[in-house]
Amino acid sequence: MIGLAEDTGAAALRSAVDLVRLDRPGPQVERLRTAVLRLRVAPGQRGLVTEAVETLPRADADPDRTPFAVLVDAQPAGYGIIDRGGALAELSGIAADTARAVLLRAFYLAPEHQGRGIGRAACAALAPLVRSVHPHADAAFVIVGEANRAAVRAYRAGGFLPTGTRLTSATAGQQTVLRKEVA
Repeated sequence: MIGLAEDTGAAALRSAVDLVRLDRPGPQVERLRTAVLRLRVAPGQRGLVTEAVETLPRADADPDRTPFAVLVDAQPAGYGIIDRGGALAELSGIAADTARAVLLRAFYLAPEHQGRGIGRAACAALAPLVRSVHPHADAAFVIVGEANRAAVRAYRAGGFLPTGTRLTSATAGQQTVLRKEVA
């Protein structure tokens, strides 16, 4: 388990939020994998993020993608993937050195866990998880739909900053690219 080590301004969450890799063997990981498959995105966020039921099998099949669970008091509250593969290289101009960067994908919290600072705390705690997945990474990127204002606020509060790059997606509309130092 990777605990929340950085100051997030939410002392109550400091000991309660953990990010756990789901690519390791063991009964705890199997239990967490089963639980994250049941997590759903909020109705207003459908179409902006793809749920674990679809993305976890794809992550399992791709050695460059590492799925993880967001735990609150040891219970699954969210899910995401750290992608150290070609996704950034396909998005030219986003990362100067894609060999030293990762992309945060499919990240979401179940609706009952939103609005409580958990997303911010999880984003603030990404560095140790990213380093465990990709020891040479010095940056994490996320592409977020600008219409998903709650997500943009959580990422910004968790230390992600705008890169100035915007993309347009047929499904998510206008998107912005954010970057966070992880070194």
